[in-house]
Amino acid sequence: MELAVTEFYSGIGGYHMALSQLGVPFSVVQAFDLSHVPNMVYRRNFPDTKLQEKNLCGITAKDLMRYPSNCYLMSPPCQPHTRQGNQKDENDPRSESIYHLFDVISQLPPEHVPQYMFVENVKGFENSNTRHMIISFLRSHHFYFREFLLNSSQFNIPNSRLRYYLVARRTRPFPTTSSSSESSFIETELPFPSSLLPPRPSLSSFLEEEGKEEEETSSYSIPDNYLSKWGKLLDIVTPQSQRSCCFTKGYSVKAEGSGSVLQCKNVELELRSDRTTEGLSPDHPLDDEDNKNNQNSLSDSLLTGQEFLRHMKSLKLRYFTPREIARIHGIPDTFSFPANLTRKQLYRVLGNGLNVTVVKYLLQYVLFNENYP
Repeated sequence: MELAVTEFYSGIGGYHMALSQLGVPFSVVQAFDLSHVPNMVYRRNFPDTKLQEKNLCGITAKDLMRYPSNCYLMSPPCQPHTRQGNQKDENDPRSESIYHLFDVISQLPPEHVPQYMFVENVKGFENSNTRHMIISFLRSHHFYFREFLLNSSQFNIPNSRLRYYLVARRTRPFPTTSSSSESSFIETELPFPSSLLPPRPSLSSFLEEEGKEEEETSSYSIPDNYLSKWGKLLDIVTPQSQRSCCFTKGYSVKAEGSGSVLQCKNVELELRSDRTTEGLSPDHPLDDEDNKNNQNSLSDSLLTGQEFLRHMKSLKLRYFTPREIARIHGIPDTFSFPANLTRKQLYRVLGNGLNVTVVKYLLQYVLFNENYP
């Protein structure tokens, strides 16, 4: 059966990329997103997909029936559920669209209700009334489903990105799962054998090749005034590291908890804080929203003033480039970005996106098929 897919809150097309990497017959019949910049990126890479730049509060059952699909993929707004947000849940205006969407789906004739659904969101969504609304819908429409809180590091990706995932289908029960007739629970273990994963690479596997123009390379260097003010909050990794903190939409703007920076010169960090994640098990489900508590920072250093700045400058610290973050998120180099986007816009769309590799594995080995090779 060919998958006919509708993407809601499609962003730059993470679900589209994940499906492309599965090797299964599919077509994205339509996609929806309100944000202009992500839509620019989406249209550049998937020009043949019908992408509508509209608020889902205006969508109707007729709109969905006009392009029938058997698979709905969605990443609803996360701001109502983040720890750093207002946590207003369903009372946040940004939650209005997801409630309206499921109300509209409930109006569809049975033959138009999709066979598959996939939902991704931040940690915290699992405790929300919005999540309870979705579960209620799934039960009333006889879906089988599984819910997860999984970190991309559990998939042998050298990056921490803890997210909520829901996979649901009407076709058949899952082997071990909550279902429409059972109480649900949130799983935190990898839902398939870890032997299916490749070994965890170091960050060097994702870095852009050396030999760039000096001017371009230096443009990612961290300014002295930033190092002086915020250097003790930075999470520092090296090309040999097999971990990094979650890259958020505030990367390069916010020092704490927005993502790691790269140490380019091999200088021993003798004064590094003991608060580090390097010693954690590769499968440790580190909460990426607690990055500030698990950093290779110099926050406990006794160095001050010019001495501290000289030490920091000796490390040759720089930000990860947008392309390097894209690679860590499983986005192939064939995926391109409009040339007129600023660096801040690139970091923002990547920080708001999903990890394509994680989604691919969950689609492949959980939602569509549990027959492992």
